[in-house]
Amino acid sequence: MNAISKLQYGNRFGDDVTKIARMSLSVAASSSDAQIAQAKYSNWFRGEDSKPEPMATSSRKFRRITAEMAIAEVAAATKENLSILGNDASDLFTSKLPAGHKMRKAIRSSILQGIPYLGTCKFGEIITDRGQDRYGVTQIFIANFDGNLDTTEGANFYDPSSREFDQMFYGVHIIVDRFGNPLGFNRDRGKNGIAFKTKDITKAFYSIASTSTGLSVEALQERAFPIKKAVR
Repeated sequence: MNAISKLQYGNRFGDDVTKIARMSLSVAASSSDAQIAQAKYSNWFRGEDSKPEPMATSSRKFRRITAEMAIAEVAAATKENLSILGNDASDLFTSKLPAGHKMRKAIRSSILQGIPYLGTCKFGEIITDRGQDRYGVTQIFIANFDGNLDTTEGANFYDPSSREFDQMFYGVHIIVDRFGNPLGFNRDRGKNGIAFKTKDITKAFYSIASTSTGLSVEALQERAFPIKKAVR
């Protein structure tokens, strides 16, 4: 692939990718190994410049994404990688949750419309309410971007802050029928249906632990830091 085609590929994904591609090509021009540019360009897609957990663990297992891939291939690889990320996130959180928690693993990844290298993965579900023909469920997600969420009727649910890689955790309250089919957001719970949204893995853990055990965040923190609380 020549320099022109690389930049055209970048243009399809916005100015940030174009900038990375140009920087990589500049490095290649002064190097005897043109693969340096390819590595830098690919690393941007793979999120290797910043590795919080569970990204640090998952990235070693990701399917490689390269500039030669068509958009459909990028989307397919991203969806596969997000499933890996979600699976590792589920294992990480489950290993730390208190005994008797009610979160079950549920892996489902999806891609943001128009941005095939960004997406989310549901990695857990907690049943919060049981009715005769419907249930209240809190779904837990990890995303490889940062942004806002909007549950307003007719609005775009995802509003990314940028096209760059990042990481955030969030939970949504939904209502499902007795077969598990979603009926919509439960806007009476949380903040208009949003249980929590954070980039802080510790805050995410306490939010998930609270929902999955029925204990308040404060009660969970008391259990985690009893000595510090006593000293105060």
